Amino acid sequence: MTKVSCDIIQDMLPLYCDDVCSADSRKMIEEHLPECEVCSKMLRQLKSEYTIRVKEREENKEDSAVLGKIAHSWKRSLLKSFLIGISIATIVLSVVFGTYYVLFEYQGSMVSPEQVSISAYKLSDTQISIRMELHDGYCGGNIETYVDDYGNLYISVQRTIIKDKLTDMESEIMVYGFNQSAKDYIAVYYGTPDNCKLIWEQGDNLPIGD
Repeated sequence: MTKVSCDIIQDMLPLYCDDVCSADSRKMIEEHLPECEVCSKMLRQLKSEYTIRVKEREENKEDSAVLGKIAHSWKRSLLKSFLIGISIATIVLSVVFGTYYVLFEYQGSMVSPEQVSISAYKLSDTQISIRMELHDGYCGGNIETYVDDYGNLYISVQRTIIKDKLTDMESEIMVYGFNQSAKDYIAVYYGTPDNCKLIWEQGDNLPIGD
C-alpha cells in the first residue's frame, strides 16, 4: 500500500476528531497514527481543543440558562412592583378624591334648626312659601325634603363640611314653595324626624306673602 503523507493525514484529522470522516479515511488515519508521532501529537492537541470547546459550550449553555432565569425573575419582580405601584396609586387617589368629595362636594351636613329663622306665607289659596334665614355664618347649601308615611314634610338645608363664610352681619336666605292642594301635607317641619321644629300644620292661618 502506498504510504500516505502527513499533510493529507493532518488535513483529515479535524474530520476524524469530529467523527465525520468516511470509514476508509478513518481506517487510513488509524493505520498511519501508530507510525507517526507528529500526527499523533496533533490529534491529541485537536482532541484537547475539542474537549475545551465542548466544555465552553456547556458552560455557555449553563450561563445562558442562569441569565434566562435571572431575566425572567427580574421581569416578574418588575411586573409585581408595577402592579403594586398601580394599586397603591389607585388607593391614594381614591382616598384623595373621596376626601375631597366628602369635604367639598357632598352636602350632608344639616344646618341645625336652632340656627334657622323660619317664616311661612300664603301666596295664593293653594301656594305656600317657606322662608328660611340661616344664622350659622355660612353661605350656600341645598334644600332637601323628606315626606314620611303620615304626610308630614321635613325641609332641611344641607351643606358641605368645608364651606364659605359670610361677611359680618350677613345671613343666608333660602325659600321653598309647594302647592298644598296637590301635596296635601299634614304638617311642615324644618329638620329631620329626630331633630326638627314645626313650621306649619293644617288649620294654621298664614300671612299673605309676596
